[in-house]
Amino acid sequence: MGPRALERESDRKRVLSRIRVLEWGLAGICLFLVLGFWQIQIVRGAQWAERAEANQHSTSRVRASRGLILDRHGEILATNQPSYEVALLREAIEDQFQELSYLSEILDVPIDVLDQRLESQRGVPRFKPVVVAEDVDPAVVVQLQARQREHPGIQVIVESKRHYPMGRLAAHVLGRVGEVSPRQLTVWGDPFRMGDIVGQQGVESIYNDYLFGLPGERYAQINSVGREVDTLRELAPHPGETVVLTIDAPLQGLAEELLAPHRGAAVVLNARTGGILTMASMPTFDPALFASRFSREQWDTIQTDPTKPLHNRAIQVVHAPGSIFKLVVAAAGLEEGVIDRNTTFFCPGARTFYGRSYRCLGSHGDVNVVEALAHSCNSFFYELGVKLGRDRIVKWAERFGLGDVTGVDLPSEEEGIIPSDEWLAANQRNYWPGETVSLAIGQGPLTVSPLQQAHLAATAATGFVRRPHLLLEVEASAVDDRQRSHTYEPDTRPADFGESTRATLMRGLAGSVAYGTSRRAQIADVAAGGKTGTAQVASSSRVAEDNADRPEHLRNHAWFVAVAPVENPEIAVAVFVEHGGSGGVVAAPIGGQLLAAYFGTEVSYREIAPTTEPVEETATDGAIGEER
Repeated sequence: MGPRALERESDRKRVLSRIRVLEWGLAGICLFLVLGFWQIQIVRGAQWAERAEANQHSTSRVRASRGLILDRHGEILATNQPSYEVALLREAIEDQFQELSYLSEILDVPIDVLDQRLESQRGVPRFKPVVVAEDVDPAVVVQLQARQREHPGIQVIVESKRHYPMGRLAAHVLGRVGEVSPRQLTVWGDPFRMGDIVGQQGVESIYNDYLFGLPGERYAQINSVGREVDTLRELAPHPGETVVLTIDAPLQGLAEELLAPHRGAAVVLNARTGGILTMASMPTFDPALFASRFSREQWDTIQTDPTKPLHNRAIQVVHAPGSIFKLVVAAAGLEEGVIDRNTTFFCPGARTFYGRSYRCLGSHGDVNVVEALAHSCNSFFYELGVKLGRDRIVKWAERFGLGDVTGVDLPSEEEGIIPSDEWLAANQRNYWPGETVSLAIGQGPLTVSPLQQAHLAATAATGFVRRPHLLLEVEASAVDDRQRSHTYEPDTRPADFGESTRATLMRGLAGSVAYGTSRRAQIADVAAGGKTGTAQVASSSRVAEDNADRPEHLRNHAWFVAVAPVENPEIAVAVFVEHGGSGGVVAAPIGGQLLAAYFGTEVSYREIAPTTEPVEETATDGAIGEER
């Protein structure tokens, strides 16, 4: 359009309207920019400033060392030790294949495995090291560090790893550690984070809050790609506290050694405090295995092991108590006035109840409760049990703490079974009068754990119910300018039976060791009391009469409990041997050696000649045998 064209009014108006559109457009753009700058600088200024700051600084978490676990003598049961990892810093590597070949040779790991580990972390920035080997032998670390200048892209990272200096000792007590799970993170919250190593079983789990410590922080300056260029501030982590247990390491070691050929458990309690001196379970496991990352295949192998090595048989496996339950029935009879110390029942070698015949060890003749306990006379307790009835037997079993957890400071304790009204209703189970005959000698719908058996013996011996416990104390330490410490406070109450009943029970236990079924537990210089038990697994009418001729999984379980000294009980012992046979032959000798070790003496029982006396068979099919 030429100059003359603008002389027309219509042309000028058209041009001016276009100019106004441009002016309004520019004004709108300016207004938009002003509003945008106002939003960024004023409305969200603090937020963007914080983000900008975050782009220049980073806060990383520094894990705290896990606390120690000690036995009652101060011996270290769990601590930490350096663990070495080998990592590749890819930005410092010129020839990746050459470096992997060098590592493959020195680590004795196939090159394709190392390459796969490296490729799995491809998304990690090249300036960050990628771990390709864990738990590297210190000797190999020395070789790597000696050639560090030739291989600057290879780094050795030092991590803290849980260490158990006594190996497998008390593995089920100590438990294990592992990486925190998503469920645990949800429940626990702060201060835990993904990747933290926490207690997953045993004392490591139950006292994790003490052992975990408080993480520290490192505040660093970073560049635009996230590389740290300077450390601005560090808050040191606070190590976990030291947890001291009641466990006696030498006694624990002896118990595990004695149990090693068997599957079973042994518990030694301080009868005066409830402190657990020994809690052994066999088979066992190596807790150090869980301190490192291991494959799913390894975990599946452990989980499917038919011997169940992760099961703490002292608290997680329950079986019929056998003749040890006679302590409860005797206490019930004395306290309910059904018998007194001088009451006798006649034992002809077998008794008939509800039209069925039930055998005993032999023909004991007239026996009172003390002799019945000493010789484990089934006939006496058949008759006493029938006179008491289920309700009163159950009442006294509950008073001794059976059918419920002891409250020990370990997770996953099984409560066991007693045939109470509540249990029968919950299991839609009828109870027949004839079952009381079996119940009176510890068979039938009745199960207990080895810890409950030790607790029962300690209660019968002292007249007090004391909660078993492992914690002795948590050593004081400063956390957040606070002093944290903890000493176990005994949980004790008087038992619901009189001194006369306690004294009678103790006479029976003393007789059992002196001349009865527990004599293989005799020790020098200390008067001990004990009670044997043999719990039937299969009816003798359906399997071989001789326990040794049966398949192993159908053999009887062997039990033994003991207290010592008789005049002033100090410790209580329970031994359980799964499918071991006779309590008197198999379990009592183990208990005797534990007693001897505790009191610093020796076993005094001597087997003069092979015995031909019958072995206890606590059956429920009318053919109940005997115990030795």
